[in-house]
Amino acid sequence: MFSDYGFIIDSFWNESNRSISLYVKSPSSSYHLVFDQERPLFFIPKDCQLPNHLKFSHRKDLPLKSFDGKEVSCLYFSSLSDLNVVRKYCEENGIRSYENDVRPESRFLMERFIKGGCEFSGEIRDVNGIKTLYNPQIKPSLKQVPLKSVSLDIETSRQNQLLSIGLTLYDGDKLVNETCYMLANEYTQRDNLFLLDTEAKLLESLNQYFKDTDPDLILGWHVIGFDLKFLYEKSLSLGVPLFLSRNNKPLVVQENENKVFCELRGRQVIDGPPILRQNFFSFSNYKLDTVAKEVLDIGKDIEAQGGDKVEEIERRFHEDKEALAHYNLLDCKLVFDIYKKLSIIDLLIARSFYSGQILEKVGFSTASFDHYMLPLIHRKGYVAPNVFDINREEQAVGGMVIEPEIGLFENVAVFDFKSLYPSIINTFKIDPYSLIKKDINPIKTPSGYQYSKTENILPDVIERLLHERQMAKDKGFNSLSQAIKILMNSFYGVMGSSRSRFYHSDLAQSITQSGHWILNRSKDFFENKGYRVLYGDTDSLFVKFDFKPETKEIDELVKDLNYYFDALLRDEFNVESKLDLEFEKLFDKIFFSSMRNSTGGAKKRYAGIINHELQFVGMEYVRSDWTQLAKNFQYSLFEALFSNDDIEVLIKKTISDLENGLFDDSLILKKRLSKRPWEYTKSIPPHIKAALELSLEEQKSIREIEYIMTVSGPKPISQSNIKPDYKYYIEKQIRPIAQSVLQSIGLNFDSLIEGDQLSLF
Repeated sequence: MFSDYGFIIDSFWNESNRSISLYVKSPSSSYHLVFDQERPLFFIPKDCQLPNHLKFSHRKDLPLKSFDGKEVSCLYFSSLSDLNVVRKYCEENGIRSYENDVRPESRFLMERFIKGGCEFSGEIRDVNGIKTLYNPQIKPSLKQVPLKSVSLDIETSRQNQLLSIGLTLYDGDKLVNETCYMLANEYTQRDNLFLLDTEAKLLESLNQYFKDTDPDLILGWHVIGFDLKFLYEKSLSLGVPLFLSRNNKPLVVQENENKVFCELRGRQVIDGPPILRQNFFSFSNYKLDTVAKEVLDIGKDIEAQGGDKVEEIERRFHEDKEALAHYNLLDCKLVFDIYKKLSIIDLLIARSFYSGQILEKVGFSTASFDHYMLPLIHRKGYVAPNVFDINREEQAVGGMVIEPEIGLFENVAVFDFKSLYPSIINTFKIDPYSLIKKDINPIKTPSGYQYSKTENILPDVIERLLHERQMAKDKGFNSLSQAIKILMNSFYGVMGSSRSRFYHSDLAQSITQSGHWILNRSKDFFENKGYRVLYGDTDSLFVKFDFKPETKEIDELVKDLNYYFDALLRDEFNVESKLDLEFEKLFDKIFFSSMRNSTGGAKKRYAGIINHELQFVGMEYVRSDWTQLAKNFQYSLFEALFSNDDIEVLIKKTISDLENGLFDDSLILKKRLSKRPWEYTKSIPPHIKAALELSLEEQKSIREIEYIMTVSGPKPISQSNIKPDYKYYIEKQIRPIAQSVLQSIGLNFDSLIEGDQLSLF
């Protein structure tokens, strides 16, 4: 009997074959595992009678109950279409059902506790060139497997012509080859450049490339919304289907509500900008050139934008095809190098091993929570509700905020609770099952919610995850540590989300209100010790010291507070504290800003200096929607403030230099578009006005607009002879930043510039 192990690249229910398909990559090959004996299912009350005309394979009474204690039966179906018919009947006739929205492939994997990888054994066959196993034995595997990836990028003309396709192939981190297919009047090969005389031959060559190389991942930058969409539309116009998947079906790209989707069975598409956002990476913008410069300190071969960029691409196409191939392949390599530097692929794989989701769905937190909770709930004798049957109750309160004291302070230490919400869940045994069993050996949270101390599921899961995260951190496995952190932090959000089948208002309220209690008790602790708490937010406290504290003093405070909670929680609630306060950092100086148009302090908005290094949180300096002018000004402003330099002189000089045109290259405003420019009808904000001045072709593909506010209104940067509206930049970019600091020291922006040329304002 053949056996192997591998990483699950793709999983889905095949309705035409009524089977579950898994595409698995092993160290030496790729496989298609087909399970045609599994059936879609859901549950209904045991005493429910269904009419004979409804079609299901069979019905079986099981020793399972709903959360409200009703016994249930399980309905098994031959197909999802049959299941959907019965589900609709139940919904229309007021018949309660359970778990009718769990996908068959998800249930198959979660009930076997398979996450990310698997071991399998059975008889292997060759089916259309694919190594296939039908109904093999399968079990979990945590063994790592290097994946093969291809980075894809295309170049096109203003006439919608496909000029070239660049491809770089990698086995793990190793570059295997570089290939560029380019349109030409000749048919020849120059090293890695293949010249072909029709666009159809470019597409046919791409098909053959995928057949020969068989990659697991397709990498790119806006690769779905631009490259694959363009290739798909070109394949339709030329009548040349693209066979880029492993199931030998033609590529189909669809667009819905300004979002583009594609299905490539057996492979996964890793698209730069959305993947970076989903994994909490932040950049000033998500253009390839920008991210490459920030991550790799190198840029694209052609740095021009808009029409100038297209003009240079077409010039190279006609005059220097090798130079265009170099540009095309460099973009491919930049994408991979960014992923490698940021460990994106490693992070996605680690998240898959912990969430149980395929790579493109590792960010689906509710599905990940289901993957953990559903099989364990079943083994406790319960079935869960459908998502849309959940009662939408009161919204949980947010994290506790102790309003910051506005102004400049010295010697401020930041303390935070490590994984506060998971620790609260673990301490008070908060989870859906312990809520059901709350009368068995009950314990109460500080706000009075009751749970079972002994009948619970999630606390053990968190205990294991915390231990595994600490091991990963100790061994320097940063991607693994981050994957576990993301998963654990999602648990609270899922239980508090009405889009989750495990939602209950008590669960979220218990966690957040316990967090409030903990932060308030911590504040009392520090103040009773003679320290001043300047600010607190969810899991962090900013504590003022009279002098720069010694390491020993800080360590003693951390130890004392943890001991304080150990005793307090044991004595008042009869629980073991899982809270763990840590010292994070010590600011030499820190400035807390006021809220705009208010005298109160602004949460998550401060700037500080540690060992001569400035740090900004929530301020314009770290936001992508402010100009470089604003960012540079704010940096200089706080540099002067922390150095006791004259900020009045700085502000006046900045305004003077701005009006003299010295900052004209720093006035670009950037804004993302949520839909096409012409679809904005009710109101047209400035960035849309700028976008509407672009050509129709540019408007079709634009995702982000860069523009300048001029005396004639907002204009895209591609327009020439732009005269900036300096008054706008002073009022909207300089004034609010300056005023937040001036206000704290008793000054006013208008008073400061009174008598200058700006007295006109």
